[in-house]
Amino acid sequence: MFDFEEANEAIKKNEVMNIQAGGMTVGQATQLLSKKLDLTPLISRASDHEVINEESASQALSMSLQARKIRKQLDETRLSIVRPHLDFQRAVNKIVKEYEAILEKIENNLTHKLNEYLQKSASTNNASFIAQSKEMCVEDGKLTKVKKWVWELEDEHAIPREYLSLDEKKIDEAIKQGVRNIPGIKVFEKEEITMRVKN
Repeated sequence: MFDFEEANEAIKKNEVMNIQAGGMTVGQATQLLSKKLDLTPLISRASDHEVINEESASQALSMSLQARKIRKQLDETRLSIVRPHLDFQRAVNKIVKEYEAILEKIENNLTHKLNEYLQKSASTNNASFIAQSKEMCVEDGKLTKVKKWVWELEDEHAIPREYLSLDEKKIDEAIKQGVRNIPGIKVFEKEEITMRVKN
């Protein structure tokens, strides 16, 4: 029989996820974890459990909360393993994003200048070769002028419904703030169960 508490204690002691990221592949880590924490008996016991009276309801609640404890402990252990790598990744991402922002600014600035030049050139009688051919080639690549359809908002009230979408976050926030009447939306109270794990 699967012992929830025993599994939870094993995770706390790092017996289950004693995995060092260095030198271990994802496949090896998965295989090691699968051997150390076999959830098959837990799945079977939870699936077969019937809630028919107060005692079996208490057992179901206990199993559910113990499963949550195991899940929480697994996630805490996972975080402790990956945290140094995440911190390193964040630092590298920050440096790269700063450089990317500078390079993007340079690119956008020069693209804007090129676009202005090509528009001026095309509007004169004496249009340059680039403006006529709509293409400019250099060693690093080429610039091509293309036409595409774009849009900008003129009157939001005139937009057909099929182009609109609900902002679910705003609706949820409004309901949290006490709004109960929103045209076209049914706001109602629904009873749900919540469970709290004792530490």
